[in-house]
Amino acid sequence: MTDIVIIHSKLGDATNHWYDWLRNNLQLEGYNVTLFDMADAYSKPLEAWVKTLDEQVNISKNDTYVITHGYGALAGLKYLELQDIDPIEGVFIISGFKEDAKDLDDNLSLDTESLDYENIRKKARQFYGLCAKDDKYVSYKETERLMEILKGTCKIKSHGGHFIDEDGFTTFITLQENIQKIMSK
Repeated sequence: MTDIVIIHSKLGDATNHWYDWLRNNLQLEGYNVTLFDMADAYSKPLEAWVKTLDEQVNISKNDTYVITHGYGALAGLKYLELQDIDPIEGVFIISGFKEDAKDLDDNLSLDTESLDYENIRKKARQFYGLCAKDDKYVSYKETERLMEILKGTCKIKSHGGHFIDEDGFTTFITLQENIQKIMSK
């Protein structure tokens, strides 16, 4: 059975947007899903996210995929960097960005902690990015830049915003379908 870890963004918690919906749907399909939940996520530094990930997530096999969103991409990548694991199958990054991103919402403060992308690339066989040109929180160019350094693929949509409930994303059927298509290869 494939393990899946979902890491939410700073704009909410595990109960917002499409996270719980995706967990439930993937569990119904037979996947073992861990939905990370960080209380008061918006005010917490990266170090606290990684500590909470350590408490909630255990990657114990290669047949694992990680799905991240927004700031959750930074946390998920830092978490992977620090793990002593063989490469997992893949990482899906929705509206992600690097720690030195410039084209972000002004209210989002970034940590100064750097990530070792060469090490992170060794932790997953494949990286997949998804972003939208009309995202008001994270420029699609930041997700593209992240995918370039991870040597992953990036799909850029014209519309979708930040893929959150205010953009109409309380479910995310196309994400689920694409993830399952990749996982079944």
